[in-house]
Amino acid sequence: MSDLKKKPASQWLKSAGKKDLIITSNGQPVALLLRIAAASVESTRSLLRSVRALQAQAALQQVAATNGTAALTTPDIDAEIAAARRARHRK
Repeated sequence: MSDLKKKPASQWLKSAGKKDLIITSNGQPVALLLRIAAASVESTRSLLRSVRALQAQAALQQVAATNGTAALTTPDIDAEIAAARRARHRK
């Protein structure tokens, strides 16, 4: 990140050539600098949103597998929803 602050974007793009750049902070990846064509900005943003949605879905599935909720049946889920609604109406 400190190098990113010191160099203008044009220098980064020039040094990267046609490769993508991974931006790190304290050795951990935090951003990805991509070279894209002006005509493809919106389609690239749309694809990135799709990828983020898939990543979020995978994270939720991992949590469900870890805490056992992935094995719930539809009747179990319906019972949980009904119990939550009853508890909310009691308040």
